[in-house]
Amino acid sequence: MMIALGKIQGFPFEAFVNDFFGSLLGKDFTPLGGVKDGGADGFERYVSEDSSKKSFMQASIRMDVETKVRQTVDRLREFGRTPTSLTYVTSKPVKAVDALEDKLTEELNITIRIRDANYLVSHANDSLGTQAAYNQHLRHLTESLDQIGSSTVVTASRHVRDPSVFVFLSQELERRDGAGNQTLVADVVDSLIMWALEGTDPDQDKLMNEAEILEKILSVLPSVENLVKPRLPKRLVALSAKTRNDGRAIRRYKSRGEYCLPYETRRLLKDENQSDEALRTTVESSIEERIIGSVPPGLGEVGVLSAVKVAIRTLQLTFEHQGLTFISSLQSDEPTELVVVSDSLAAALDEESINGQRRTLIGNVVYECLRGVLYDSTAEERAYLHKLSRTYALLFTLNSEPKLIDYFQRMAGDFHLYVGSDQLVRALSEICLDDADRIVTNTLKMAAQAGAKLILTEAALDEIVYHLRGCDHEFQNTFAPMEDFITYEIARNSPKIMVRAYMYSRLGKRKEGPKSWPAFINQFCTYGDLHKSQTFLALRRYLQNEFSMSYKDRIELRELVDTKQLAELTETLEEDGNKKFELAENDALMVLSVYGHRRKNYEHSNISEFGYQTWWLTGETRVLRHTGQIVSSNAGGKYVMRPDFLLNFLTLAPAASHARASFSSIFPSLLGVTLSRRMADAPFKKMLGFVRESENLNESRRMAVIADYSDKLKSDLHRQYLTVHSDSGEQFSGIDALAEQWWNVND
Repeated sequence: MMIALGKIQGFPFEAFVNDFFGSLLGKDFTPLGGVKDGGADGFERYVSEDSSKKSFMQASIRMDVETKVRQTVDRLREFGRTPTSLTYVTSKPVKAVDALEDKLTEELNITIRIRDANYLVSHANDSLGTQAAYNQHLRHLTESLDQIGSSTVVTASRHVRDPSVFVFLSQELERRDGAGNQTLVADVVDSLIMWALEGTDPDQDKLMNEAEILEKILSVLPSVENLVKPRLPKRLVALSAKTRNDGRAIRRYKSRGEYCLPYETRRLLKDENQSDEALRTTVESSIEERIIGSVPPGLGEVGVLSAVKVAIRTLQLTFEHQGLTFISSLQSDEPTELVVVSDSLAAALDEESINGQRRTLIGNVVYECLRGVLYDSTAEERAYLHKLSRTYALLFTLNSEPKLIDYFQRMAGDFHLYVGSDQLVRALSEICLDDADRIVTNTLKMAAQAGAKLILTEAALDEIVYHLRGCDHEFQNTFAPMEDFITYEIARNSPKIMVRAYMYSRLGKRKEGPKSWPAFINQFCTYGDLHKSQTFLALRRYLQNEFSMSYKDRIELRELVDTKQLAELTETLEEDGNKKFELAENDALMVLSVYGHRRKNYEHSNISEFGYQTWWLTGETRVLRHTGQIVSSNAGGKYVMRPDFLLNFLTLAPAASHARASFSSIFPSLLGVTLSRRMADAPFKKMLGFVRESENLNESRRMAVIADYSDKLKSDLHRQYLTVHSDSGEQFSGIDALAEQWWNVND
């Protein structure tokens, strides 16, 4: 990449910067650009209500960085703009960047940031967006090198350098039954309910219903929606039960469907909140004393207050940005490296719109203050940091860490998934559900959007067509004569999922659903052709279009496998697995095609923290009993990916923007301190143990372990996931579960 940056010209570099930083900054970045851009290629965000005051960005390939920065600032001011900060992006490496930034910030009285070639290289793999920017604008500049020879040096990605992924995968593999996690989640949901109900008072008729409670929780923690929403009704009932050992935590007004905190709970929470608030106030006072003791001339009382606010916010942001690394360093007897807070300090100064010479003054004061907080802290400061550590650990355990979300999204983008007929039939059965309830459909579509290659095989297509034909026979022979008299209890006992899906729709799940069985089938293929050969082509076209799938026929699959091994496995599955020959051969072909695809793509020799790319996505498990020797002969690499893996870590995972929003809301608030009580000591210490284990491995070994752990998690058939199971262990997804929930509500 450094070679490409050295070759790129002006306008292509500007386009690269717009795409690159558009990915890094998201909606906070607005590209401008053009020959008459007034010195600006883009601005990051508004910093005041006056739109002429913005944080600008300039891209340039010029060597004379210092001169170009001065010219850019002058040019912005000539165009009537009042810049508060300028990010200067150059394709050249710059020596002593920090010293040059300080010099120009002092001279020009606006905040200057310089992002040179070294910065661009170090962040090239931060996201799919930054990678796409490189591939589109820079890769072609180095293609000639491919003919000469390419480097074989493997560099560790940020997922390997940072301990987050290693620790999370270690936790997930250890807690296979999910029991500990379910208790933790129930405690967290209870805490959030209690927090949401603060301010309620029956004497003043201040009550809240379930929807209002959920809305308040999601306003500060949008990343936990998939954990909280399905559990909220049961937790409200549990907290209001008279049979609780410690009495009712909340009061329920059943006729009104509303809740409030009883007097005893309000008094208890008030005492706890006062204690937490006192701690926070004490820490603020301690930091204020540190700042006053080293305040430079000209800062003034307002400057001191700003410095205190920036110092507190810097600590909070460091938990967001550095996460487990920062927490681990706080537990160490060795002094914490201050370099870890420098980026957080810059972000805190940005939030407060502190720029120019004032930024330098306050930044230096806060930096020295935090050195004291981290190197020589008071008891109150240590207690505050410890509480924030536990709150971060809690959010981390709930998969609300943006680094984890990015890791699984990046992993999904590399997948080659042979989608099993069972998953595609389940997706078809969801056709009459609301979009949000179409779990399998959404999982497949999100995987494709993330970059996964979904493969429809001829074998899977045949099984789906024959399944639809079997459903048609079932419906015509059993249900058609008495269709108007079918009840839910009768419908739910049909052995065919597509028949159940149609009957649930007819019984009232959706008013706009199909009014007849042929109309239901017509959503996928022409009903009149269902028992004709043209159905195979029609259904294939539908599935490929609906789920962005490629297609492989049996001839292509047989080219990937050994003919003798295929015959032997088919015979084993037919005899021991009690399957018809066609189905046994289909399964055998899928198993061996996965390994053949891996060999063809050299996945065994690829070096990546994401593990194997090619899998059979299916809920089929019986075949596993007969393929142990094949797995062993392939270095123990499994071939089945459990659908719940994708469901949990892709479909139901919070959006990265929601995760960042949760951190931004939680840590500055009192809730950031009070939530720490819900992280028990044992799992917190266990997490720190995994951090130390990660730190004791060099990057090469850590990458290998992460790849191994990720493959184990993909194929773990016994793991219970938080977002897939309720407190009672029931699955949230599937037409039968949804129908049962709907009928229970309406009975």
